[in-house]
Order: sequence, then C-alpha cells, then structure tokens
Amino acid sequence: MIVIKMPGGGIEYVNAGDILWMRNAFPSEWKGAVMIRIGSDRLYSIETLEELKNKLIGDGVRIATFSPPEGKLHMLINAKNIREVEPGNPIIYHERARAVLVFSFKVKLAVRETPEEAAGLISTALT
Repeated sequence: MIVIKMPGGGIEYVNAGDILWMRNAFPSEWKGAVMIRIGSDRLYSIETLEELKNKLIGDGVRIATFSPPEGKLHMLINAKNIREVEPGNPIIYHERARAVLVFSFKVKLAVRETPEEAAGLISTALT
C-alpha cells in the first residue's frame, strides 16, 4: 500500500499494483495535479509524477514510459497490468495511435509507440 496525497489535504491508501497508469492531469481535469488511473476510476494527487513513480517502484511496480497519440505528455504505465498490445485503429482511436495497451475488456489506452516498440518497453520494464 502507498499513500496518495490528494488535493485539499486528504490522503488515499492505494494498493500500488492496482494502478494502471498515471500522467500529469490536463488543466481541464485538475490543473497542477497528477491523474492516476485505477481500474475505471481516476484519482488526482498533488504529488509530482516523479514522486509517485518512486513510490510505485519502491513498492515493486514495474514502470514503462509511453507517449500519448497527441501532445507532449508522458504516461507512466504499470507494465504488469498490461494484458495485451493491439495495433492502433484510426477509425476507433486517434490517427497517431499506433498501438493500444489492453488492461481489461473495457480499459484500454492508445499510445504513439508501435506494437513492437510497446512490447519492447513492456519487456524491458518487466526484466
């Protein structure tokens, strides 16, 4: 379990292995926060992405860094929770999404990396 410092001073205890991915929040979400995806839920933290990454690594989570289809953000992904990598489909996902990380039937994440690059990043994180 790790402690997530929430906006407003609250704290949340989270099983680090349940975290799917995290990234800096968009200003329209919660400016200055980090968005943490757990299943179909989102948490927001006032801690930096680097601080949260260090907490996860300290708890044994294997992190891989991916790029979203657009923008300059970096997403930190819990590599152990990725079940499959699919090719991107521009009809369903952003036109620059070259791969889709599958966490569950309903939870997927489009990324800019190719399926081969994604598989390599996952493999490196897990070794």
